[in-house]
Amino acid sequence: MKNIFTLFIILVCLISCEQSDKKSLRESNIDRAQKIVLENFKYISSGDMEAFKKTLSSDFKFTLSGTLKWNDGRPFSRTYEGFDSFMNDFLTPALATMPNGLIFHFDQVIANEFAAVVIWHGESEALYDTYNNRYVYLYHVNEQGKVTSITEYTDLLLSASSLLGQKINTNFKDKK
Repeated sequence: MKNIFTLFIILVCLISCEQSDKKSLRESNIDRAQKIVLENFKYISSGDMEAFKKTLSSDFKFTLSGTLKWNDGRPFSRTYEGFDSFMNDFLTPALATMPNGLIFHFDQVIANEFAAVVIWHGESEALYDTYNNRYVYLYHVNEQGKVTSITEYTDLLLSASSLLGQKINTNFKDKK
């Protein structure tokens, strides 16, 4: 009986240690993901695009959620595949609508092992009006510690009016 009790105590200790190790590994992965995401956000918000690029995976994607279109009808809200598309097709044209740039203000980060949400707000004078918007960036991070995707959620009606000067930007159709 004594041997069974000893064996039981050893087994409980092993399981407890294994769970503790798993928890420590999980916490370590969360800390790692949060650090990577905050580093990436720091680089983009400061305009250090070379450092920003180094935090990205080779299959990086940026998605602007929603249905916003440029004034010529091309989709503004879409997935931009790769750093070059993100820079040339999204960021550079978007920033051109804000002649004095965009000031980033970090608010909060919420992370798990391979993803994080960054909540932030920005301030700018845009081509058509003041542009003070709020953003949620959903980041995904791969096992190599590189950002694989960012999805942006923001007020697109404010973007349409302040950045693009669009007076009507809805899909409303009169059902008469």
